[in-house]
Amino acid sequence: MQQRYRVGRAVICGLALWAGAALAAGNEPSAGECFKAGFEANNADAVAACYAEDAIIWFPGGPAAKGRAAIREGFAHFFGGYTVKGIEMTEIGQEGVGDARVAWGTYVIRTADKASGAESSTSGRYTDVQKKIDGRWLYVVDHPSDDPPASKATPEAAGTPKP
Repeated sequence: MQQRYRVGRAVICGLALWAGAALAAGNEPSAGECFKAGFEANNADAVAACYAEDAIIWFPGGPAAKGRAAIREGFAHFFGGYTVKGIEMTEIGQEGVGDARVAWGTYVIRTADKASGAESSTSGRYTDVQKKIDGRWLYVVDHPSDDPPASKATPEAAGTPKP
């Protein structure tokens, strides 16, 4: 009988240690989760807080911004003209080593133009590098890009050489 209790206690202790290690290993939100919350709130300060002080972003169709302050200004400019109605980010993959991780995927952003009220959506893809700094995952490199415009369905457009 005592043997069974010892085994039961050992199993419970083992599960508790495993659960504690799992919690310690990765419950921190990713930079992407931080970004999504700030972006959907139309809050440039909240979005900029997802980036390291010396981070860089290449804005789709626009210039690069280096440093949290410049990144904040870029998003404040965007939010000045558009209201974000929603964003879906679909992570296709990720790799992590220590306090660094790389993630890639696709996105769809729904916006409303503040001047006209016209609603639209934009789709694209992203690749980012995140680093754990002071216990938080922050972007150090962020490279979103809009999907290219649809091309005509010709053999050349599909990558098929002409006969």
